[in-house]
Amino acid sequence: MNFIPLSVSLDESCISDFIRRYHFEEKDKNDIFRLYKQVMPRIHAEFHYVIKSSGSVLEFDDKYDEKEDCSEEQAVVIATLGQAFDEYQENLLTRGDIHKGYMLDCIGLELLWAAYDEIDKKLHEITGKYAGNYIFTGDNTLPMSEVPRLMGFLGQKVVTYNEAYAMIPKKSVLFVVPLLDESQKKSNRCSCCNNVNCNMRDTA
Repeated sequence: MNFIPLSVSLDESCISDFIRRYHFEEKDKNDIFRLYKQVMPRIHAEFHYVIKSSGSVLEFDDKYDEKEDCSEEQAVVIATLGQAFDEYQENLLTRGDIHKGYMLDCIGLELLWAAYDEIDKKLHEITGKYAGNYIFTGDNTLPMSEVPRLMGFLGQKVVTYNEAYAMIPKKSVLFVVPLLDESQKKSNRCSCCNNVNCNMRDTA
């Protein structure tokens, strides 16, 4: 069992979108930058995967418009930013700084989105296949009750889960992704969010 390291970061050009996406104010920009610089040395992004045959994990037929897009192989993936991120955030919350704790949480979400691009590239390098749309645990087709089964496939101990099936470390995700012979346009982050009235919906 080997975890593969991921190189993740945010650039200054995305900060305006970040402020709008998470409903911060312009005056928060300096604190956001400061928190980002402080937490980055503590980020240990990595992922682990196993490849399973189609149907042994999840049927994807309802997720694709064309029959030929359905995959014969699927990857079960666990990705994490590491335990040190949780510890740094917990320190902020223990001091009662809820606002900065929320900022840090949002930074973590953005770093996970950056990790997905890296995971797609790594999977292509390793398998020669292209990653399709992710199906995260908690999706209608992949309920949280499936977490133990998926974690059993992965056979790792870096990321665990609690009685509510929440991942530990907190900034960790578990998902299934079809591996395709041809690249396809993937859904953007808005398709994974239920907030249909968000002002970022057409730009994310």
